[in-house]
This record gives sequence, C-alpha cells and structure tokens, in this order.
Amino acid sequence: MIVTLVSLTLRALLNRRRTLLLGLLGALIVVVAAVYRLGDPVADESFEFTGRLLADFGLAVLLPLVAVIIGTAALGSELDDGTIVYLLAKPVPRPLIVVVKLMAAWAVTALLVAVPILLAGVIGTGGDPGLGIGYCLAAVVGALEYTAVFLALSLITSRALVIGLAYVVVWEGVVAGLFTGTRVVSVRQHGLAFADALVGEGGVAGELVLEVAIVVGAIVTIGAIAMAVRRLSGVELRGETS
Repeated sequence: MIVTLVSLTLRALLNRRRTLLLGLLGALIVVVAAVYRLGDPVADESFEFTGRLLADFGLAVLLPLVAVIIGTAALGSELDDGTIVYLLAKPVPRPLIVVVKLMAAWAVTALLVAVPILLAGVIGTGGDPGLGIGYCLAAVVGALEYTAVFLALSLITSRALVIGLAYVVVWEGVVAGLFTGTRVVSVRQHGLAFADALVGEGGVAGELVLEVAIVVGAIVTIGAIAMAVRRLSGVELRGETS
C-alpha cells in the first residue's frame, strides 16, 4: 500500500504542466550562471558572485517557490477535488499517510531545486564543485522543513498556496530582513546557516548559529508534521475537516 501511495503521489505532483513550470524556474539559475561564466570572470569574483547567486536566488527564491507549490499540492489537491475520501477509506493509518506524502513531496522538491543549484554552482565557479555541493545539501535540508510547513498549511486552509506565497514574500523576504529577532524562525535563514557551515569561504555568511538553526528547524518540522497528522485525523470521509 505504501508503494502504491508513493506512486500515486509522485504521479500527481509530477504532472506535465507543473513539472515544466518548475523545471524552467530551476533552469533559470543555471542560465544566469552560464551567462556570467561567458564573461570570463576572475576566480575570486566568480566564487563571490556564484555564492550570492545560490543564496539569493537558489535558497531564497527557487527553494521556497518550488516547496510551496509541491508541499501544498501533496494533500491539498486531493482535499480540493474530494479524492481524499478514497484514500481515507483505506485501512491506512493517517500518520503514515502524512509521512509518505511528506517524503514524496520532499523528494520532488529536493530534486527540482538541488540539481539546478549544483549545476549553477559548478558552472559559475568554472568547475569547482565545492560551493554547489554545499548549497545543494543546504537546499535538501531546507526542502524538508518547507514542505512539512506547507503540507500542514494545506490541511489548515483551502488558500494554502496564497498564504504560503505571502509567507515567503512578506515574512522571509521583508520581515526577516528588517528585524533580526525574527530570523530565528525563518526557514531561509536555517538553510543559509547550513550552507555557511558546509561552504565556509566563498559562501554567503549565515545570520544564525548552526546549532540554533538545527534545533529550531527540527522543532518547526516536527511541529508541522504533528499538526498535519492532527488535522488529517479530523478529516471526515466527505473530505471536510471537522
């Protein structure tokens, strides 16, 4: 049953239109790195530019956009069209449904984000994989936290995509940039802390200590999973939350 659930989830998430849109978004960061490289930049400048590109576009734009689209669709689309009733009618524990859906959404998000970031890092630095690998791993970690939050959000409101985009733009793009105290609960800052620890010189300095990012990120992820399980447990067979 788990294999079937994973297969159905991946098939739903990777529909042609969504995959093409997100694939083009990921290709954009690779194109920017390639165009920059055509200018034959100085080695030190190329590391600085590429690090900024991977941080400001890869982790700050590409990752949250892909995560909000994939994360809110993992369960939200089934709630919207009513097909969730067929899944809930099966003898599958609801915590297992949440975990399987989250793992599938995480894998898709990580694949669509980490690969372009890795390619952009290698191209932008002229073949050095270190910068790209560091940000690639940070994106994989950040993808789990983002998708957990957005999956839970899709079970709380039918406007999860809009609210998720507002969170990315307003909270992480504006509030966390203006007020230092809010950065501790910014998923973007958690990812930057990982990238900073993995990359070191050449990367963008993180605003948070790695230990703080790990603890807070784990709390947010586990809390989101718990909330998703609780909300899904309140979904009745007609597809509405009680």
